[in-house]
Amino acid sequence: MGGALERLGATATVLGLFEDWSSSICEVEIGIGDVLVMYTDGITEAENAAGDQFGDERLLDTICANLDLSPSALLDSIVVATLGFSGGERKMKDDFTLVVARGR
Repeated sequence: MGGALERLGATATVLGLFEDWSSSICEVEIGIGDVLVMYTDGITEAENAAGDQFGDERLLDTICANLDLSPSALLDSIVVATLGFSGGERKMKDDFTLVVARGR
């Protein structure tokens, strides 16, 4: 996308929780060098001791600051930033899932 950010919204509720559910489908082309980051709310809702959330802005800042890293290193940088913000794994109130991919 030439340096642009495109935010993809959720298309369904939590996966695997309901026996019968439906979801809308959308297609997005991932170009060479594009980075795709998928995450659950445990990342953005991670709280620090003051009760502040990690949030979308900190997540985006972390991603943008580390775009040149490999997908696995970018994933690690997000985990480190999230855990550092929240005071470590034992302080996390929610589980989180994170997937990072780069178009080739």
